[in-house]
Amino acid sequence: MSWFDTLDWLKQCGRLLVICLIAAAVQMYVSDKKFTFFHYLMGVLMAIFGAYLAAAFCDWRGFSEELKTGVIGVAAYAAPHLLEALNKIAENPKQVITWLMKEK
Repeated sequence: MSWFDTLDWLKQCGRLLVICLIAAAVQMYVSDKKFTFFHYLMGVLMAIFGAYLAAAFCDWRGFSEELKTGVIGVAAYAAPHLLEALNKIAENPKQVITWLMKEK
């Protein structure tokens, strides 16, 4: 890896960060500001990461382009919600366990 590759990688990371900051700011402006800016930023980052993982999965499995678009869209939409679910479980695991045991 040369210095030019490293500089190119840093430029790409900077662009991604700027896009994430703008998307989080727009999302916070449009919503009724019930969360902090960091929460919105993490949601945007999780959506991008979820889309990236879905694209890699689709390439690995050899999905067609039409199916690939849908899978990436669903993964990008669901990723921040999964993050919130994991946050709820981490806040009160005993309540989640009792709820799961009650469903039997």
